[in-house]
This record gives sequence, structure tokens and C-alpha cells, in this order.
Amino acid sequence: MLLNRIATFASRLKFTKFMKMAVVLFFLGTGECTRNSQSAKPTPSPTNENSAINDKAANNKTVRDDPAVSSQSELALINPVTSIDIGKKLYAQHCAACHGQSGDGKGLAAPFLFPKPRNFTTGKFRLVSTKNRIPSMNDLDAVLQRGMPGSAMPPFSHLKNSELKALTKEVQRLFQDGLRSRYILSLKEDGEMTDEEIAEEEVQEEIAEFIQLRTTTGPTTEVPPIDASDEVAVSRGKILYLKHGCNKCHGDTGVGDGLQKMVDDDGYPTRPRDLTKGIFKGGHDVTSLYRRIAYGMPGTPMPSSESALKPLEMVDLVHFTLSLSNEEQRQRSILKRQQLFATAVKQLPETVTDAGWSTTKPVRLSMLPLWWRDNSDPDLQVQALHDGKNIAVRMSWQDKTDDRHSARNESFKDAVALELYSGDEEPFVGMGNKKSSIDVWFWDADHQGDPVTVEDVYPNTVVDRFPFNEKVVTNPEFDRKGTRTANQPNISLPARASGNPNFPKQGGTGASSLKTNGPGSVTFRIPKSQIVNAHGVWAAGRRTVVMTRSLAVHSETEGIGLKPGDSVSIAFAIWDGSQQDRDGKKLITIWHDLKLKK
Repeated sequence: MLLNRIATFASRLKFTKFMKMAVVLFFLGTGECTRNSQSAKPTPSPTNENSAINDKAANNKTVRDDPAVSSQSELALINPVTSIDIGKKLYAQHCAACHGQSGDGKGLAAPFLFPKPRNFTTGKFRLVSTKNRIPSMNDLDAVLQRGMPGSAMPPFSHLKNSELKALTKEVQRLFQDGLRSRYILSLKEDGEMTDEEIAEEEVQEEIAEFIQLRTTTGPTTEVPPIDASDEVAVSRGKILYLKHGCNKCHGDTGVGDGLQKMVDDDGYPTRPRDLTKGIFKGGHDVTSLYRRIAYGMPGTPMPSSESALKPLEMVDLVHFTLSLSNEEQRQRSILKRQQLFATAVKQLPETVTDAGWSTTKPVRLSMLPLWWRDNSDPDLQVQALHDGKNIAVRMSWQDKTDDRHSARNESFKDAVALELYSGDEEPFVGMGNKKSSIDVWFWDADHQGDPVTVEDVYPNTVVDRFPFNEKVVTNPEFDRKGTRTANQPNISLPARASGNPNFPKQGGTGASSLKTNGPGSVTFRIPKSQIVNAHGVWAAGRRTVVMTRSLAVHSETEGIGLKPGDSVSIAFAIWDGSQQDRDGKKLITIWHDLKLKK
């Protein structure tokens, strides 16, 4: 390889380590351009890390000599120890399950999420306000405060400002660590440097300078004054929308029905946003929308329009974009933590539709799909009552079809779960973590009432179980005596014989009590600790389920004990059988606060 000859040549000339690396980096730039031209790939942009490594030597002097640029740095390489510790703890508590312990986007929950969690180590941030596309502290804080509507990224606005700041610094640290790791790898593979050489002070200084360069935020992008919208501005924006090809992706009416076969820079499929839903990842304020239009979204097919449109034209596009949805829709897409009050009553309602539920006003909770799909908000309404001894929680949501069983391979059942947590360190909403267990109450449709058997779904099926209750097989067909599921001995159905809670029971309520300590750890409580009851009904496109349980528990094996005056964290999950939901493919809420009135 040419690179090897360059390194050997530098070694023979007895260059210093710093000089050798400078030569290698210089030729790396030339070699990269050669490879790009040979493979007919576009030249990487300045934000591309390979390009950044190659251009580092040339850019280094500019950063040192320009105090205005240096003063923009918000990613200090040395943070207070306490801030680092707090950030790491908060990240492990709230973020690592999705984004991974090292920030590589490969957490335990990542396989169940789409869009995929961001890989912080690569520095490919979508929502930035700076000209060099390196996120500022405010950029990262805004995402934490708001979340990312249109993805599984929830908001963390309930955290203290100091905690949010510590989290942003931890994300920045992971970005720095990723840069360091790949830079060192480049020195080893391309520069043929040893660990001992890399450990030398001058090389470490060079690495630190490179990281400082690549993590220094540039000037903020300009946004002109944006006046209130009017019909004239919206009309001009619509003309520009069609003239400049926005409709090729987002569709003529903005419903996202244009070009569908798209991929992002990581090769994952993506699709144009349906602008009529009011879901905007980067916020729906006019400043954020202007930046998305003017500067695009790095790493996605959403391009920059800065060179094609004048500032005032982009302002008109902002007004037209907002005209396609209303403020209620836009606010609904942002998940907000709410308080649910369990009202004290003398007697709990006896049925799902009992008039007693009218004593408490339902609270509407927004939900997000872990595997994104449009039209996913089910209008979840939640109510809670207690009589001092027992608590009842009523959940009602839109559900177009009554999916009661999963006996067919292609069928999936409706289900709902609520999570409870009591403690100071609220864990990751997706099943908690090893240190903080979550109490889960679960209801699924095919465990309520009489179970649906394979014979109910396929009445002409041929049962191939050996008929232990027959001496002689005289008929191999489905109507042969003793072949029904109900007639099978326990030796043929060990799940039934062992009391496996996954096996539907005659006259079951559909309720289960579970415990979880992180993704993939859901466990049924032992039979004597199954103290949750439930009943669900479906009517006119709406599913309603009531779960009840005693407030007091005999031990931790039965779940979290409750009493009037308590406040605990509560969250919900819904599985829609018609959408083939199962396991991690579901809709969830964020944590909310359940308070039991005295």
C-alpha cells in the first residue's frame, strides 16, 4: 500500500512521532480523495469524521489563532468530577437501555425500536443550530426537554436543570470518547503506530487538540425575524413548496405520500414526514422549523434549502408548513408528565361501565409507538378510584378491531399493562433496571373468559396428538372421539398440568401480576401472589379495561404496597392485535404520577 511506503519512508528519515503523523495525515487526505474518485463516491463533507481527521492538521492553526472560535467551545475536556459522576449515573438510569452503555446506540432495548437510537459516538446529530453541525449545550438540552416526537425518544423535562446539564455533558463525553477511539484506531491502522508511541505526550496532545477541534461548536445559524402568519404568507409558501420540489417527498398535500424508498446515512429505511399530523422531531416553533428548512437534517434525506431559497421565502415555507396542522395536534405529539389522582370513594364500581366512574374525570395520556407507525395515538383515557382497601384503575382507548385471541399464526391479541414504581431513583420506563424493579399489572384478551382453541379457529383440523384415552384408533379425522383439546390428558399438555400462566384457563379474568428488572426480564409472580384482577370489554371501536388490586400487600412478592396519601410513578403500555403488536412492539406512555387521595 502507498500508505505503508509513506510510513516506512518517514521512519527511515527518522522523523519524530509528531512529524511522522503529520506526513501520514497529509497523505491520508490525498489517498482518501483518490479512493473516492475511483469508487465514484461523493467527497465527504467537512462534518464527515474521515474528512475531519484528514483535514485536522490544516485546520488546527485556525482554531488556535481564532479566539472567537475557541470561545465557542462548550465541550470542555475536563469536567468537575461530581458532574461526570452524576451524568454517568443519570445516563445509566435513563438512557443506556436504548443508547447503550458506551453510547453506540446498541442498548438492550434497541432491537425493539424504530427509528433506531442515536449513536452518540459518531457525532451525527440531527437537530443542531450551529453552522458546523456540532450540537451546542442548548441543542442537546432542547432534545432532553422535549423528546423527539416521531420516535421512541421520550422527554425528560421532569428532571432538575442541574441533572439535565449533567446528562448533556455525559452525551458530549461519549461523543469525545468515540472520536478518541476512532482517531487512535486510525493511528494504528493507517499510521502503523504502536500503543507505546500513541501513549507519548506529544501524540496525546495531538489527540486532545483534534478532539477539541471536532467538538467545538461553531457560530449559531442565522434566523431572520419571523412575523405572525397570514393567508398571503401561507399562499406564497404553498407556491414555493410546489415550485422547489418539497412535494416530491412530502406529497402535494403534505401527507408524506411522495418518494417512499429512502435511507438515512446509516442505511436504515426512512420516510417523509406527514406534515398534517403536526409531528416535528426538532420542535414546531418557527425558529426550529426555519432551521430544518434552511439547513436540513444531517444524516437524513432532508436537504438544506439555504442556497436555493432566500430567507424570506423560507419564512413563507415555515408558515405554509404550520398551516397543514393545528396547535392541538402539535402539542399532543409532545409527551408531558401528568398527575393522576385516585379519588377516595365509599364503594368501587362493580363493572367497567358502572356509573360510579363518573365521579372522577379521566386524564388523557399521549402515547408513542416503540416501532413507529402513523395514526398511532389511541386516545388513552385513565381513571383511578380507591375505597381505602382496594384500588381500581380504568383504561379506555380507541381500538378498531376486537382482537381476542392469537390462535392463528397470523393473529395477535389486544393487551394492556400498567407499571408502578415507588422509590427515589425512578428507573428507565421500559421495564426498569437491575437495581430498580417494577410492578406490572397485565391484561390480555385471550386469557379472559373461555379460551379459544385450535378447533374453534380451524373446525376441520386433524388432531395429531396420540389419544392416550383410546385403546384403538379407528378414525384419523378431526371428529374422532377424544381428540378435542379439552379431552387431552395432562401428560399431553404439560403447560396446563404445571399451571403455566401463559396457558389460558377456563373463565379466566385475563389479569396477571408480573415483576421486571429491565428489558427481557419479565417474570410472572408465583400463583399465591397473583392478586390483580381485571375485566375488559370492547364496543364501538373502543376497548375498556379495569384492573383492581388490594392496596396492602403481605410482602414484596405481591408487588408494591399502597395506602391513601401515597404517590407512585405509573406508566402504561398497549398492544394492538390488528397492528401485529407483541412483546416489545407496542405503544407506551412516559412515567406519570399516581396520587391516592385521603
